This record gives sequence, C-alpha cells and structure tokens, in this order.
Amino acid sequence: MDATADLTRALAEWRRLTDLESEAILKENWHELPEPQGRKVQLQAEIQRLLASAGAGLLRHAHRSQEIEGKFNSAVGELIALERRNRDLLVAKRQCRRAESNRLALTLRDLQGVKRAYGSSRGPHWQSYS
Repeated sequence: MDATADLTRALAEWRRLTDLESEAILKENWHELPEPQGRKVQLQAEIQRLLASAGAGLLRHAHRSQEIEGKFNSAVGELIALERRNRDLLVAKRQCRRAESNRLALTLRDLQGVKRAYGSSRGPHWQSYS
C-alpha cells in the first residue's frame, strides 16, 4: 500500500485517540486513559516506520515532496496543538485537585485541634454505681 496513505490513516488514528483522551480528562474518567495512551505508544513506532518509508518514496518523486510534506506538517501541527490542549487540561485538573487536597488537609488539621481541645484521651465519663 501507499506509505503516504498509511501515514495519513495513522495520523487520523492518533487524532481519534487524542480526542478520546480529551473526553476522559474532561469527564475525569482516569480509567479510560491507559488504553488510548498505550495504543499511541504502538502507533508512534508505526508512524516512525511509515515516515521512513514515505521519505524514501518522496525522494524518488521530488515534485510531489513539498506538497505532501506541507499536508503532513499541517496535520502534525494540529496534533501537537491537541496534545498541548490535553496537557493544559491535565494541569488545570491537577491544580484543582491540589487546591482541594490542601483545603481538606486544613480541615483535618482544624478537626484534630477541636478533638484535642474538647476530646478526652481518658476513658468514658460515665460510671456505673450499681
């Protein structure tokens, strides 16, 4: 098959997987992330192989080279932008979680202070005189 067509399909698959990651991040469904990320690792090796194959083919057809290279540069640029968007989404989610964690830590500290102030380390206060 044509290496450029295969490369186009591989880049489209990368985009689909990146969109799946975006959806999972937005929904905070962290269990959905490993599958597309694992597939991307496999796809990366495939894309590298296809790039090498397409590069060799383009050298034989120099007149088409710039046209195809421009098409792939555009697609790759879009994928990079989508990956950056996912990174930014993750950073924002992490910052929210960190703020929530800090707030909960302060609440826990306050509750421990209340327990120390009003609680007793001795046994129960009720005694039976029967």
